Amino acid sequence: MMMRIGQLAERAGMTADGLRYYEDLGLIHPRARTEAGYRLYDEEALDRLRFIRRAQELGLRLEEIRGILEIRAGGRPPCRHVRELLAKRLAEVEARIAELEKLRAELRSRLDWAEAHPDPRCDERDVCVYLASPPGR
Repeated sequence: MMMRIGQLAERAGMTADGLRYYEDLGLIHPRARTEAGYRLYDEEALDRLRFIRRAQELGLRLEEIRGILEIRAGGRPPCRHVRELLAKRLAEVEARIAELEKLRAELRSRLDWAEAHPDPRCDERDVCVYLASPPGR
């Protein structure tokens, strides 16, 4: 079944502009065009959009997804490349989690101090002692 861009967008839960952007990036391609120049897509385009969405949910960037699709289009399985991308993304997520855990500890420390000192006296240098140098430093 061939679909025009609006039909594909509706089935994919996207906008037609989003699909045009993906086409500009080389992520999807119309199967054909009507005599009037309308893009026509098949079910393969919908499958590809689902693949793109799954990859994005795992944190892959559109340029990385395009690379995966290009490897597949070249007739090779992209699995090794995908494993490398997933490992890289996992390392990024783990680093971000470590940053967030450090931030959580700092926020907890400041809030604990602030709650223990509910009415501090800020001197003229400080806008707010709670946000000044860490307590005890």
